[in-house]
Amino acid sequence: GAVGEQADGFLGVRTSVAPDTQAAVSATNAGRRQAYARSAADAGTTAEVAGARMFETQLLPRISSGQWYKNAAGQWVQR
Repeated sequence: GAVGEQADGFLGVRTSVAPDTQAAVSATNAGRRQAYARSAADAGTTAEVAGARMFETQLLPRISSGQWYKNAAGQWVQR
C-alpha cells in the first residue's frame, strides 16, 4: 500500500518507503517514460496522453481489491 499506480501511468509513493523501494519506483518510472515516449511518437500524440491511456486500459483493470491508486483528481483511492 505504500506504492500505487497513478492516473498518469506512473507509479507513485503514498507513504514513506525505504530507499531501495524508492529506487525501484524511479527505475520503473524511467522505463515507463521511455515506453510512453515511443508509443506517443508512433501514435502521433504526447507521452502524457500515452501514459494516461495505459493507465485506463492496462493498469487500472489490473488493480486488485485492497490496493491503492491515484485517480485523475489526484486523490489516493483504495479499490
